[in-house]
Amino acid sequence: MKQLFIFIFLFSILRMSGQDVQASPNRFIITAKVDTLLAKRANCFKENKTSLKYYHIQIYNGQDINKARSEKAKFEEQFPEVLATLEWESPEFKVWIGEYETKLAADQALLKYKKAFPNAFVVNPKK
Repeated sequence: MKQLFIFIFLFSILRMSGQDVQASPNRFIITAKVDTLLAKRANCFKENKTSLKYYHIQIYNGQDINKARSEKAKFEEQFPEVLATLEWESPEFKVWIGEYETKLAADQALLKYKKAFPNAFVVNPKK
């Protein structure tokens, strides 16, 4: 009886592993069009300026979107050459300025903006 059970068990394992990959109806065929779409998608993430690889300076956070917009507009009026973005991280709106590859560069820029926005601080959104 034990030998019969082992024989059936081994036969069923061999039967399951003997599936033909070529005959599988769920097989994916990658075409040139799919490759180009994947490449375009990858480029979109590379070109995204507000990606998470940068340090930013946060000048506002709170639940009032009108206050966030006014702080952003106030900053853009004083420093039109610097990128300012309005972000949403539940449950608050945040205004981030600048894109700095290192914390040192962000800290140096923070000194410049601290006069106009005393509550500003450096953030690293990837953490």
